[in-house]
Amino acid sequence: MPRVLWTSVTDRFAGRLVAIGILASVAFVASGCHGEKKAEVKSVTKPPVVKVVHPERRNIVRVVGQPSFIESFERTSIYPKLTGYIEKWNVDIGDKVKKGQVMATLFVPELVEDFETKKATVGLDGQKVDLALKIVDVAAADVQAAEARVVETKAILAKYTAEVERWNSEVKRLDDEVRRGVVDPQVLLESTNQWKSAAASREAARADIMKAEAELLSDKATLAKSKVAVEVARADLAVATSEAKRIEAWVGYITLPAPYDGVVVARNANTGDFVLPAAGDPTAMQRSPHLAPGGNAAPIYVVDKTDVVRIFIDIPEQDANYVKIGTKASVLARAYRDEPLQGSVTRTSWALNIKSRTLRAEIDLPNPGSQLLPGMYAYANVIIERPGVRALPLSALTHSGEKTYCWKHENGRAVRTEVQTGVSDGEWIEVTNRRVPDPKTLAAGAHAGEQWTSFDGSEQLILDEQSILTDGLVVEVEPATDGTKVTSPTPDAGHPTTAGRPDKLARVP
Repeated sequence: MPRVLWTSVTDRFAGRLVAIGILASVAFVASGCHGEKKAEVKSVTKPPVVKVVHPERRNIVRVVGQPSFIESFERTSIYPKLTGYIEKWNVDIGDKVKKGQVMATLFVPELVEDFETKKATVGLDGQKVDLALKIVDVAAADVQAAEARVVETKAILAKYTAEVERWNSEVKRLDDEVRRGVVDPQVLLESTNQWKSAAASREAARADIMKAEAELLSDKATLAKSKVAVEVARADLAVATSEAKRIEAWVGYITLPAPYDGVVVARNANTGDFVLPAAGDPTAMQRSPHLAPGGNAAPIYVVDKTDVVRIFIDIPEQDANYVKIGTKASVLARAYRDEPLQGSVTRTSWALNIKSRTLRAEIDLPNPGSQLLPGMYAYANVIIERPGVRALPLSALTHSGEKTYCWKHENGRAVRTEVQTGVSDGEWIEVTNRRVPDPKTLAAGAHAGEQWTSFDGSEQLILDEQSILTDGLVVEVEPATDGTKVTSPTPDAGHPTTAGRPDKLARVP
């Protein structure tokens, strides 16, 4: 073998020996440094040791906070009802106004004249009613006169009827006497003529009765017509009065009054401005505040009611059922002061917003001196309090999908139990019910059913190590370090509260 090749092989072998020696030295040093420490290996046959906790009576307080803005209790944009010109404006921005105070006056002369005409028409129709009533009185008097004439003619008829009967009997008597020659025939003739005259008068009296009765009917018809004329006149008066009131209402829109006690926050009124009901003041600048959508309608005035302000806060769906009227709240407006203002929920929308899945809650705050200005940035908190409820540390619960579970220590084994929860404060959470086997189905030997039951405080729930647990796994409760043992309290036995210490156990000697 050539000398060069042998030298190369020797060098490579020597290098490998050096590397092996270094690695051996490192391993020896390492074994020497850690020779006294043995690796900890958990036994796979020994039951896992777990900590347990009992549901405690606690006061759960959850704060729901959101940024918001201060808004006036009411804000009203004043638009004209009429088309006209601004004759005079009386208040400007920042002015305080009283309810009903005239803020501006419009110039609509044709409407004023129309109102005067309607008032005159009302007066004329009123006089027509009076005239119709007098005509009714005259017609009623005519009816009474006609009735009297009917009575008179009937009396005359009775008179002539009596005379006819008298002369008829007289003619009969004289006729017998004339045949016997006792009375002159001339006397009979005269009596006969009297009888005929009475009969003619009787017929005339009957004709007068018919005439009087006809006149009575005519007068009664006239009276009825006069009464109808009164009703027509009254109807005309009512129509005229209603029309006058309508025009009077329109005349009332000539003045623009303040809707309530408040402050003027915007004015677009100028003397001589032509204003429209649909657009307000079309001459307002495009940068004018409170323009309607589209930017083509500006109110004449905007008034805020500021003795009370309100703040809106949207409550998430999971907390919505716990926020009621009267729920405590606080509002921090740093532009006003650094301390939060205490209040309460004044009203809620009751129904959730279908898009955001939140409940609108409103907080009203008194605003003496109007120092809380609408538009100020604020941070609102709603305080949900659940006093004296059963609660567990969050570390005692696990979640699978939309369900929540805990591990119950029962007869030395871990039992997974579905639970229902309520409000959480970030460390503890309210537990309301747990699912347990139904004792009725178990006693009957049937397939085990399930039912919900509330927590009573005696349950032992595994605090951690859930990742290694399986349903029915044998577990061992970790003994207390101070020689005490974990016990199960009686239901509602007043378990010690350990706020801020979710891993603290209740122990007895």
